[in-house]
Amino acid sequence: MWIAILMGLRNIRRRLSRTLLTVSMLAFGTLMLVFVIGLNEGTYKDMIRMSTTTWNGQFQVLNQDYNDSPSLYESVENSDKIMEQLRAVSGVKAVTARVETAGLFSVDNRTAGGQLTGVIPEHEKEVASLVGTISEGSFLGKTKDPEALPIVLGDGLAKRLKVKLHGEVVFMGQGADGSTAAELYEVVGLIDSGIHEMDASMAFIRLSDAQELLVLGDKVHRIVGRVESERVLSGLDAKVDLPEGDVLQTWEQIMPEVSRGIEQDREGSVVILYIILFMVVLGIVNTLMMSVYERTREFGVMKALGTPGWQIILVVICEGAWLAILGVGLGTLLGTLLILSLQDVGLQMLDQPVEFAGMQILKIYPANTMLGNVTYPVIIAVSSVLGSIWPAWRASRLDPITALREF
Repeated sequence: MWIAILMGLRNIRRRLSRTLLTVSMLAFGTLMLVFVIGLNEGTYKDMIRMSTTTWNGQFQVLNQDYNDSPSLYESVENSDKIMEQLRAVSGVKAVTARVETAGLFSVDNRTAGGQLTGVIPEHEKEVASLVGTISEGSFLGKTKDPEALPIVLGDGLAKRLKVKLHGEVVFMGQGADGSTAAELYEVVGLIDSGIHEMDASMAFIRLSDAQELLVLGDKVHRIVGRVESERVLSGLDAKVDLPEGDVLQTWEQIMPEVSRGIEQDREGSVVILYIILFMVVLGIVNTLMMSVYERTREFGVMKALGTPGWQIILVVICEGAWLAILGVGLGTLLGTLLILSLQDVGLQMLDQPVEFAGMQILKIYPANTMLGNVTYPVIIAVSSVLGSIWPAWRASRLDPITALREF
């Protein structure tokens, strides 16, 4: 075995120019694959960051039926205890609670439907970037009238109601006890997130005010949180004692359309892999077939001396393996170093930044991943070795007499 490995290394040095060409082809193909996958994964990270940081968070605790059929009554009890447990988990950055309900907002004779959300202002700012898109006023700060309750409106909703900062808005809905929930609020802030649907329908009040308005006691509808790393989400539900009927969902479950979109795009990257694999196999087969042809007499002598066919096969396969190790290894190393050099400074792909809920994207920050830096290069290397089987088999099938007459 060791002799075959050493012979394989020696043989690729015979035609150094051809070896360098083959290794360069493998290295370039691997480099491009590693870099493209790194760019894609960097884009996915930005997509996930924007989707989770804007409003939804990276995980939520809620009633198991709430997402399918949102209802005032599908609530979470003991929210303070659950949030305390979550904050105690290493890697959980921030946690907040929300109460949600739909109803009517009115100013004078103007009325508009919308979503009222009760939040904890100081905690909400740590979880959602949406609250940082205040265009006027503050996020649930002080009111001019000491007795008034503060409310923040999306600027689209404010335009529909024709109300300005420090104007009065009446909300009407239904309480959990079946009573009419109605209250007068003073507008202390306007949000311009850039998300038309949210700006046209969302309003925010303090969580305690919402719980009192809707007669919910200490119940909430969602507990939303952020983590330092995706790894923290794995097994997070097992670290929290949740009441029966409540579940902890990660962003993939909360936003399945985002998760599916990323997976479908990853599947599209397989096409690039197939193209590179075709180039690799073709290059390896061509190189080794030429090598076998040039060494026909050598293989004939080996056969005449009684060398088993499997040993000849092993020698040729070892040549292919060395080419794969050198080419794929070099390409992976260069690709990894290229991504490392760009992962902090980024690669500018757009002339103008894309703004979304207070966040901007101008550059793509590539990322080294197990998929791009290990899995795909290993597939390329294995394919290279498999591509050497046909030339190896041809070499082992040479007739010694015919081979010795070739040259």
